[in-house]
Amino acid sequence: MIQTIFPLQMATYYFTYLAACAALIIWLARTFHRFGSIFLREAFRGDETIVAALTHLLDIGFYLMTIGYVTVTCRGTGFSSDYSWIFVTVAERLGGFLIYMGCLHLFNLLLLAIFRRRTLVTNSTPSTPISASSL
Repeated sequence: MIQTIFPLQMATYYFTYLAACAALIIWLARTFHRFGSIFLREAFRGDETIVAALTHLLDIGFYLMTIGYVTVTCRGTGFSSDYSWIFVTVAERLGGFLIYMGCLHLFNLLLLAIFRRRTLVTNSTPSTPISASSL
């Protein structure tokens, strides 16, 4: 059986999916940038040069990962003559995108916590060893 392609439905699907993903990517990027820099400032003891450079690199990585995921999952399947499939397909793709973003976010938080703990441990160790005669 030959599948009929409905150009208006395809255009509606692509526009809806890409617009929703773009809005989410921009909102999440701004939120992660704003609040992530607070953690980085603490981890790097206020060194603004390192914080700015690392924040910029993290932003680039975020955009590459999210735009790559959206590009891979953009392909529409099951086009039909009604619009009900658009809602279902966009909802499934956005749900997958949000789960993906949540996993990336938790992974980044884990890395930041590990890095912060290492920084705190190295900063709290005494620089001179305690000898028995000083006690």
